This record gives sequence, C-alpha cells and structure tokens, in this order.
Amino acid sequence: MKIENKNFWEKKEVIATQEVVVSISNFEQFMFENAKNRYSSFGQIKDIKVFGCGTGRELKGIASYFEPSEIMASDISENMIGKCKENLKTWNIDDLVVTVVGDAKDYNKVNNKFQLVTILNSMLTYVPVKKDRLTIFKNAHQILVPDGVIIGTVHNQVGTMPKTVYFKLRNLFSFFLGEKTGNRDTGFKGFKVAGYYYTKKGLISDLKQTGFRDIEVYSIEDYYALDGRKYDRSKGYNNLIFVASK
Repeated sequence: MKIENKNFWEKKEVIATQEVVVSISNFEQFMFENAKNRYSSFGQIKDIKVFGCGTGRELKGIASYFEPSEIMASDISENMIGKCKENLKTWNIDDLVVTVVGDAKDYNKVNNKFQLVTILNSMLTYVPVKKDRLTIFKNAHQILVPDGVIIGTVHNQVGTMPKTVYFKLRNLFSFFLGEKTGNRDTGFKGFKVAGYYYTKKGLISDLKQTGFRDIEVYSIEDYYALDGRKYDRSKGYNNLIFVASK
C-alpha cells in the first residue's frame, strides 16, 4: 500500500519497529566524537536540535555523550512524539528534552542557537523532493551558531547488489531523470512510501549548496575500513554518514 510520509510514521506497526534499539551505534559514536572535536575550540556543545527524533532512540545516547543543557527534538508524527515522551520519562531525561511536532522543512527560524544539529535515522531518505531536502539543510544551517556542526545519515545508492544495480541502471538515464535518479519507493510493514537515495557526490553538493563547509561523507563500508574491518554489503544498508560545519 502506497501512503504519504507522515501517514506512514503515524502507523502503530511502523512505530513499533523503532523501539528495538535504544543504544547508539558505533558509527553514531564516531559522528558524536567528530562533532565534539570540531567544536571543542569554540566551547562545549550545550544546545542540540534533533530533527526526526521518532521514538527518541538516539536521544538517550546524545544526552549521555554530550551532557547538554537542552535538547530540542522534533518529528513529523504526533504518535511518534507521543511514544518519545513516554520513553523520555522512562529514561529520566524528560526535563532535558523539549519535544515538538512539526515538519523539518517548516522549521525556518533564524536564531543561531544550537551548537549541534542532528538528522539521524536516515530521515532525509523519506523526503523525496530535492527542494524540500535543501530547505531542511538550510533550516539546519541558520539555527546553528557560527562553527556549529551538523551530523546525519541518509540511504546510499550503493549497497546490496539488487539496490546497486537498480541505481546504476537509473543513472544510465540521468540525462532524462535528472535529480529523480535517486528516487525509489521505500518503507516496510506492507507500506510503501516515496524515498530518495543519495550518492556521496550528491550529498556533498547539497551540503555545499546550503552553506556548509569542511564536509566529510563516509559510507558504512568506508567507516569500517577506517578500522581495517570488512563490511558485508549483502547484509547491511551501507548508509552514508555525514559531518559538516557552518
């Protein structure tokens, strides 16, 4: 069944899939360390904006790692935020985290407030229109303090063999498809939702276009290689992770 992005994330069975893991992953830890090191010359990361918080899976790890003064977390789904609030109480961080229901592309404040913005859980994969993805990056840029840092994850066009071949074939028609080369339906639990899969080049271009600098982009395969480990693309998503500064 094909449904809209917001309706997809309101489904109880979809929300249930986001409750499995509450600890941060090794590559998220890598991004946290990178962000902390980047900003260390300017001060501490005390104010954090989290786009697409879902049920709050990463909030516990962010709170533990950075020990911030405030985390402002938002999600497009009212039901996700409802579950997130329950989790925050369970983890005893409900006084630290402010939760807001809202679309990231509408969060267009100009306040230079946050030292860190996160767009984790491949949130941008579920934003199929390029203009909207650029708007979200622009919104993130303008709420960061000077030298503030953005980190995030997106789905990658290079991964399992079927996915890689699918996008290689689409790229043969890029002269016709243009930016839509990366579009592909995604979703789970019997629901399909429009999605977008990035290339490294495309992700770097979008970050540059929206004002970010010192951009680092790694596939999970690249990240494993930094430690001399082998990543099995046939068993993983091989997402792209990114870190950049304002």
